[in-house]
Amino acid sequence: MDENAGSTGEEQMSGLYMNHIYKSFGTINVLNGVSLHVQPGEVHALLGMNGAGKSTLMKILAGDLSPDQGTITIDGKEQQFSSPADAKKAGIGLVVQEVDTALFPALTVYENIAADEIAKTKQKPLLSWKQQKERAAELLRRVGLSISPAKLIRECSLHEKQLIVLAKVLSSSARYIILDEPTAALSETETKRLFTIINELKAQGVSFIYISHKLKEIKEICDRVTILRDGNVVHHGDVASLSLEEMIRYMVGRSYTTAQRETRTYGDDRLFEVKQLHIAKTNTTVDLYVHKGEIVGIAGLVGAGKTELAESLIASSKTTGEWWIDGKRYAFASPKEAIAAGICLIPEERRKQGLFLQEPVRTNLTVRLLSSLTKWLWVRQKKETSVAKQLVDSLQIHPPFLSTSVRQLSGGNQQKVVIGKWLKTDARIFIFDEPTKGIDINAKQEVFSIIRSLADEGKAILYLTSEFQELLDIADTIYIMVDGKLIKRVPAHDITYEQLIYYCSGGEMDGTASRFGRQEKASAISS
Repeated sequence: MDENAGSTGEEQMSGLYMNHIYKSFGTINVLNGVSLHVQPGEVHALLGMNGAGKSTLMKILAGDLSPDQGTITIDGKEQQFSSPADAKKAGIGLVVQEVDTALFPALTVYENIAADEIAKTKQKPLLSWKQQKERAAELLRRVGLSISPAKLIRECSLHEKQLIVLAKVLSSSARYIILDEPTAALSETETKRLFTIINELKAQGVSFIYISHKLKEIKEICDRVTILRDGNVVHHGDVASLSLEEMIRYMVGRSYTTAQRETRTYGDDRLFEVKQLHIAKTNTTVDLYVHKGEIVGIAGLVGAGKTELAESLIASSKTTGEWWIDGKRYAFASPKEAIAAGICLIPEERRKQGLFLQEPVRTNLTVRLLSSLTKWLWVRQKKETSVAKQLVDSLQIHPPFLSTSVRQLSGGNQQKVVIGKWLKTDARIFIFDEPTKGIDINAKQEVFSIIRSLADEGKAILYLTSEFQELLDIADTIYIMVDGKLIKRVPAHDITYEQLIYYCSGGEMDGTASRFGRQEKASAISS
């Protein structure tokens, strides 16, 4: 096994070389001499857990960051990038995960593809739009997309947008293309179509650096792999020679152990249940249940369909099925009906969906209580202030000033406000979608404390996240989600961190648990 992707004294000719890259932010070392070699016409996987250094390494390659030490060589020529434009000139392309951020929705496909060239054309204000359309049409054919170049971006599907971004990257003659979680929001059919296009481009000499948490896809599409852990290269070699379990061991570390915790007790009665809930966005159907006082986790990778499930549970997106609360059947047509029945959602995008950013803490905390705080359509401010103060004190929101704009709070305190607005309502089913996203470790523990308190009060908790260690720390039961489907329900104390990664990555649930050194747990995983 070669644990260093760079060359050692031999002449570097064809290919992309990142040699001994170091990068620190303050006192934190993010990259410790990382080397990466990508050959012409290959798909090279870059793997690692969150915080391993993948994003920083790719930002350096894309010209967004400069390394503290190290060199980048392309086809024998050393490069120095002071901007993304420099990287593009050298043949580096980037297809970001959030493709909408790379496109102008109000412009046409061909205008988006030509945008970079238009920005550079200071000397030639008059461009041949006919030529631009023809060029765009050829690039679209090259990526297998048969749509009109005159179609508006806002009318395109997510899959079409992704291929348009790829076409845009190819328009700059990119030979080394970074794909960041390219299938996160794609269906299985769209994923296979993308793989076909990648293989066609690969045959033309284009290389790809493929970043994904879906390890089954890595085995299918990638030739070689570099695995990072804590800013270091821990493995480099052929993908074919590695099993999924070995990839996970390199990513996590062989010495990794999952702390066991005491089993919580909760009621036997099912407080919340859904049957044949059809999720339109993922075209899947799920069944799940939560006992009174139980914390149930939904474990899934980015793009597995967790947010789509959360939105469907509270009927904020088109769905059909049955909801059961305390044995009573419901059929919700809107979030208003679901909320009235006792369901609430703490959304992943709290700043967009959970808060009135310009309003003070007081208003955000009491917005769900207006009917009890008003008289003759006037808010009773004294009562509103009293209720808000109680919540600020109990949640330990800092700074504890009711008139402070919620925009000025830290991410952790904003999240407390989003949760807090439901605490004095009749909500009994709490759905948390990535509740610790963007908050520090202390705030995470405070959020965990709030969730445990709610469960101790007999509430039903659903906790959806791709942070698997969090589920092992807090959940009583875990559902495993893959491609929008809930494929298994297991007690949290009967599954390990490594197993969660394996199964959520598409590993078969066939008793493989024993391969991770816990033979006694295989019976809990088997069907």
